[in-house]
Amino acid sequence: MSSGQRFKFNGSTIQVSTGNASAKTITDITEADPAVVSSTAHGLSLGTVGRIAAVVGMTELNGNLYVVDNPDTGDFELAGVDASAYTPYVSGGTFTPLTYTAFCELTGIDQQDGTTDEIDVTTVCSTAKEFEVGLSDSGTLTLNYNYAPNSTVQAAFAAAKVSGDEIAVRVVMPNSGGTIVMIGSVQQSSFTGAVGAVYTGSTQLKLTGEIFVLA
Repeated sequence: MSSGQRFKFNGSTIQVSTGNASAKTITDITEADPAVVSSTAHGLSLGTVGRIAAVVGMTELNGNLYVVDNPDTGDFELAGVDASAYTPYVSGGTFTPLTYTAFCELTGIDQQDGTTDEIDVTTVCSTAKEFEVGLSDSGTLTLNYNYAPNSTVQAAFAAAKVSGDEIAVRVVMPNSGGTIVMIGSVQQSSFTGAVGAVYTGSTQLKLTGEIFVLA
């Protein structure tokens, strides 16, 4: 029998951001890789996504969504954020976490990675085609579900499609398989129905950054 790891889809917890919780007050941010945010008794959990605003000094962080990693009582890391070359933190700021809703209508999930550009740098002296590696596309995430347009998650998809706001999806795999966090904007949603079947639908997110796999 194989000793390789495997995880069943059933038993996973899959959540989608549908709102905002109360803002947490920031008291410090380190110039480090990864950046560490100090916030007294923040109560945030691994994989929480939130938006930073009103920071004085390290303004590079303002207005963006970040993923919480290695949360402790009074601080947490910003997953994937290297702030070692950022402007030093001076004062103030808030971290407003998104709230999640379990997506119980979900029937399947499909993440497709993007491609990396190949920049043609062939010259008259080249003996074969030459390329430089360019920027990478973060890809897409497709969520398939039983269609229920007034449910909390599916209504959030419709609202985000209109507003352009980003959606966060958190996948907690069973048996301590890890937590995966993805952030993206809604590209399209569709639904279908037929005699002898239930209505089904799908939503595709265009991922806007790194896919975070957390322990």
